[in-house]
Amino acid sequence: MMAHPEIQTRAQDELDVVVGRFRTPTFADAPNLPYVQAMVKESLRWRPVAQFGLPHSTTEDDWYEGMFIPKGTMCMANLWQCNHDTALYGDDAADFNPGRFLDEDGRLIPGPATVETHDDGHCSYGFGRRACVGKHVANEMLLISIATVLWAMRLECPRDENEKEVPLDETPVDFGSLLYANISILSCLDMALNFLLTNVF
Repeated sequence: MMAHPEIQTRAQDELDVVVGRFRTPTFADAPNLPYVQAMVKESLRWRPVAQFGLPHSTTEDDWYEGMFIPKGTMCMANLWQCNHDTALYGDDAADFNPGRFLDEDGRLIPGPATVETHDDGHCSYGFGRRACVGKHVANEMLLISIATVLWAMRLECPRDENEKEVPLDETPVDFGSLLYANISILSCLDMALNFLLTNVF
């Protein structure tokens, strides 16, 4: 929000109209907060938590577009690329723009992504029958968190000793890599333990 004060202002204006200043936002307010809902969708599209999703492995040999994929191959979807595809999201796919999930009247729309995303408008929860089963809880928690923070305060860039705004580092962070590293370490430990149990003890 610090990098996009105009988006923050629009969301706070919506919150002021729907919620007012005498109570905090509730889940019952969600249908009347389309811009905040669009912010949740755009946040997940723009900066997916795991840029390569969760790894899966093939259960049998397969062929895909002339390429052989042997059984047991680890497959990872490039969610970053899917969520930043200019063919789907337009030339501004790299920009944070909640408006892409609103129609001309400001109502929430599913978004431009394909049918495999179940109208999420992004691929951050995966797709098809392997989509995240907890996405509804995550969406609700993001919605109420964003709404409450924006209802309660205005987020601004920090300032230096001369009262000038300190520039933000908007470099994306791939938290998924930490997950993959942990999976690899645990796999190695598991193999080592199995080897010791079968061959030493």
